[in-house]
Amino acid sequence: MNQRTVYIDARCYETLLDFMNNHDKDDAHGEIIDLDLFYNDQWLLDSAVIDHVVAREGNWTIFLVFAWVKFPLKLICRKITRCHTLQKANLTAQYMRRLAAKDQRGTLRIQKKDFTECLN
Repeated sequence: MNQRTVYIDARCYETLLDFMNNHDKDDAHGEIIDLDLFYNDQWLLDSAVIDHVVAREGNWTIFLVFAWVKFPLKLICRKITRCHTLQKANLTAQYMRRLAAKDQRGTLRIQKKDFTECLN
């Protein structure tokens, strides 16, 4: 493949260098409130568990998404495992979802309408 040479002007180059210099200074310590999502985990008792199977690098990767029913935008996504076939991945995802869910009957659900859309 032929790669085309890209030229940028001096102003763009200076802006890029300023960003790189400032990026080194952004390495600040986080506050304890930033980890409140993990320490205050009582909301996981009222969370819906959603399995998500994605094709990656020739395998099927299984993710579990824990979303709070009262505020669906509060969620945690965890990678569980990888499978070689789609059928095995779907079956494993179903079992993992049922094991991880606090509500075994599956009555806690997240609807698409729960995510409000702002078209501005």
